[in-house]
Amino acid sequence: MDQFRDLRRDRRAVMPHTVKSAWIDLALSGFVFAGAAILLIGAQSLPAPRFEPLGSAALPRILAGLMIFFAVIVGGSALIRLRPSRTVGQTNSEPPDELYPQRAVAIFVALVAFVSALDILEAPFVPTATAFVAFAGFALSGWRPKVALICGLVGLILAFAIDYVLATFLYITLR
Repeated sequence: MDQFRDLRRDRRAVMPHTVKSAWIDLALSGFVFAGAAILLIGAQSLPAPRFEPLGSAALPRILAGLMIFFAVIVGGSALIRLRPSRTVGQTNSEPPDELYPQRAVAIFVALVAFVSALDILEAPFVPTATAFVAFAGFALSGWRPKVALICGLVGLILAFAIDYVLATFLYITLR
């Protein structure tokens, strides 16, 4: 029994950043679930559709479903990281990423630039969204060009899919 107590103590000493980020991810998942619940409650009070096929409540419900889906992924990953290791004596001594704050700032600046380009400059959606997803993947991967290329391709497919869904089902035309 003392062996497991020592293992837990050693694990906290070696991985405080990982444990702390896992708890932060769990809290984030909880807030995202709460936001999705608010969206679903708000969508209940929207009127039934008259002319369009999906109605005005479709977008908040779809958004809430996506939020719940991604919150489950982030929360599940955090729970896995919090689970005690089954191998005695094996620890994860990977240091925390020191570029994390710079990456977060880069993503925030890119998000502001993306929204500004769409709103103020009225840039076309597909190339702007593709560039944003490629840059976000590039920044999150530790500035690896191969990942930027892959994220650019995924971003292109995603941008066309979003543009199609918005135009076809919700009658929202993006430039």
